[in-house]
Amino acid sequence: MRLLAGVVASILVSSGVVAAAAGQPQATASAGTWEIQDHLPGVPGRKCTARIKGDQVDTMLMLNNVGSPLLVAGRPDWAELLGDAEAGLAIDGAPPEAVKASLFNNLVMTLVTDDALLQRLRRANTLDWSLPFGHFHAMVSGLGVALDALAVCEKKAAI
Repeated sequence: MRLLAGVVASILVSSGVVAAAAGQPQATASAGTWEIQDHLPGVPGRKCTARIKGDQVDTMLMLNNVGSPLLVAGRPDWAELLGDAEAGLAIDGAPPEAVKASLFNNLVMTLVTDDALLQRLRRANTLDWSLPFGHFHAMVSGLGVALDALAVCEKKAAI
């Protein structure tokens, strides 16, 4: 997970997605309130991402090379995060589930490989992150639509 997170974090940092958590991303499409981008500057070819701004934390999604979602939380005031951590992820007010997270700069990333968790995330309206440095709430309505839009974007990118 650490290697994957490091690679993705490097892509996100070099592309401005990290800065997008604090600034204004340029969306190429939308999926409800989610913004879909079909390329990352500095990365050859196309790589699709989805992002939704939040009051407490921004949420981003990417798909890895086998289609598993990488769920990312970010805040502009987080800094110098590094390493792996245990985190809790509560969906729609349910008790938090333990997830492995990788921390990098101002991002917290977790790879979603559990199908049951993925199905709950697809229907989620809210996420609550319990992290070693605090608790953060995110509105994520439309996450399933955003995942579907990412899959379509990735297929177009492969052409």
